[in-house]
Amino acid sequence: MTTMLKAASYSILIGTYLYFSRRQFREAWKQYKKFSLSRYLGLLSYTYHPVNYHWFYKKETAGHITWKPFSVVDSLALEEAFTENDLTPDTLVPTDGGRYDVNILCRKRIPVYWNEPPSEVRRSSWFYKSLADGKLVPYQEYIAALLEDEFIATFETNDWHRKVNLPNGDVVVFQRPDIVSLIHSEEGSQDSWDTPQTLPKPRTVKRGTDDFEIEAGESPIIDHLLFVVHGIGSVCDLKFRSVEEVVDDFRSLSLKLLQTHYTSACQNKLVNRIEVLPINWHSKLHSTDTGIDEKLKNITLPSAPLLRDFINNTLSDVLLYKSPKYSQTIITAVGTELNRLYELFRKRNPTFRGSVSLGGHSLGSLILFDLLSNQKPPPEPENTFCDCNDELFEDTYGKRQSPINDRISSMMLQAGIQESPLQYPQLNFQPIALFALGSPISLFVTTKGLDKLGEDFALPTCPAFFNIFHPYDIVACRVESLINPELAKLKPVLIPHHKGGKRMHLQFKETMQKVKADLKEKWRKSLQTTLRTISQMRFGHHQVYNEDEEENDNDADEDFKSVGDGGDEPLTEEDGVVGMESIREMDVNFGVLNKGRRVDYALQEAPIESFNEYIFAMTLSSHLCYWESEDTMLLLLKEIYNSMGIVPDKILWEQEEKISRWQAEGKMSQNYIFARPSTSGTSELSFANSSSYLYMEPSMFMDILSRA
Repeated sequence: MTTMLKAASYSILIGTYLYFSRRQFREAWKQYKKFSLSRYLGLLSYTYHPVNYHWFYKKETAGHITWKPFSVVDSLALEEAFTENDLTPDTLVPTDGGRYDVNILCRKRIPVYWNEPPSEVRRSSWFYKSLADGKLVPYQEYIAALLEDEFIATFETNDWHRKVNLPNGDVVVFQRPDIVSLIHSEEGSQDSWDTPQTLPKPRTVKRGTDDFEIEAGESPIIDHLLFVVHGIGSVCDLKFRSVEEVVDDFRSLSLKLLQTHYTSACQNKLVNRIEVLPINWHSKLHSTDTGIDEKLKNITLPSAPLLRDFINNTLSDVLLYKSPKYSQTIITAVGTELNRLYELFRKRNPTFRGSVSLGGHSLGSLILFDLLSNQKPPPEPENTFCDCNDELFEDTYGKRQSPINDRISSMMLQAGIQESPLQYPQLNFQPIALFALGSPISLFVTTKGLDKLGEDFALPTCPAFFNIFHPYDIVACRVESLINPELAKLKPVLIPHHKGGKRMHLQFKETMQKVKADLKEKWRKSLQTTLRTISQMRFGHHQVYNEDEEENDNDADEDFKSVGDGGDEPLTEEDGVVGMESIREMDVNFGVLNKGRRVDYALQEAPIESFNEYIFAMTLSSHLCYWESEDTMLLLLKEIYNSMGIVPDKILWEQEEKISRWQAEGKMSQNYIFARPSTSGTSELSFANSSSYLYMEPSMFMDILSRA
């Protein structure tokens, strides 16, 4: 075997002589003596390829610096602009879905919609591993160009194990075409008595971007625009991230869920993406123009400075919003910023024809609620018989609401409650929905002295309202009980898990409750039968007993219990269906705030949270969980795309399965009606066969099936 291996190696070396000069062959012979056969064969089989450049940007979070790659689409756009001949210092390339502009010559990445220091941009090809976190960091462009030139020279001369001194004092060793090491300047300057065992290991140097996970890029087509207003303080979660940072994760979450839950619609180009933009009012409130920080600093005690600074920066926002002076500052800042970003967005996206919705977290939801409550309603048609400036107008649901700007203030005046008037800016758009996350709206409305809003209360320019909360959120409150106090007995809608249905521990809990109820009912019936038998034996005669009557009574009792206390578990909203069958049975009026639908929606607690609710409530983790909650984002996507007539894949499969079953049973013809979303955002009906996809709201689908 050894003889055959030597013969094969000599044959290969003789073959290389035909391709190399005598000098190169002698160098190859030296390499053969130094390396094993397999490693040498790898050198001979390696082919040089030009390096592919990719653009990176620097991101600094809490003092930690990382370099992130642009998406494939953005990097190609930057490279194309870089290679153009008409490149000027004012050339800007939009990236990240149009939220950032990159100045090619200045190598700066500049935010478009919010204030943020420009970040550095590099056209990268060579990378080294950082000592801090082990992540790859791109070399500066002139060093990367030097390394590429040295790599080409080393490859042409086949002079491996070559050392290259960099301008910063580091040493790079080209061991093999695919193995390059870095010796830091401090590592190379060791004393003579240092042993090799004490020297740090050299770090890896990479050529190209094969070790990076680079995203393809965002779609240029935007289906919907969502503005998000933050709550108290300058940070939004336990990681101390700003509203711009948490909204980035919120947006990325929407892209991920669209790919997993709207796969068919994405493949058919019916679903693209939603744009999420942050609204920051805290920086305006705590700016030097208001001087509130200096005033709070003058009255703050010197003890426990960190805690007192935290209170002045966060909790004081609640008190400032209750103040007429600073409440006006906050309201004006939010309204002005909404209009500014909306106009800027329309300017940068002239083909946008989608709708707009608003989302607010904590105090931000209260700000949006007050702002929308004081919007001027749409004007009445000219052929009306009443003066719309003085009379009430009917909305689409037959209810009446006041055209006065401040609906809540007018109710407070009727209750004899005085409040300082505020000037509410009017929005340049009409949102289709308001999503309140962990909202204390009910608490603030109640502390103003109002007992309820009433079933006819609605936001003048916003037809839908969703109150979303975690069950352990100590800040969140119910809203349905303000519409109708009787709704306090009804539990909120349980938001389904993004992977489907209920969590396992909730299913187990529900099963155990059903088993307990069944055992209790069987024990009750057994006891009744025993007592009846004893009574019959005691009195010596038979009593007539109507079992049907007892069952009817029991059914009536159960129906009364389900309506009175809401049952053992909250209603479940499966893929956009809000438990309408249960609601029709109970015949409960939920008002027009959310177009007659449920208003309160509760997230499912995680298994670890169910062990002790006080821990997760007091640490505020339940109040700050919405930014990373797939269930929250999926509910928003369902409601947004339901308004366009587009439903998730699960609903499509259920609809097609039901139609196929009805066709097999002869209850429905082969041609059926389905709704296709049009470019205007409304659903238009047409005919198709069973192989077509269905895109319609569940309520529309059930109505069509009921008439089929």
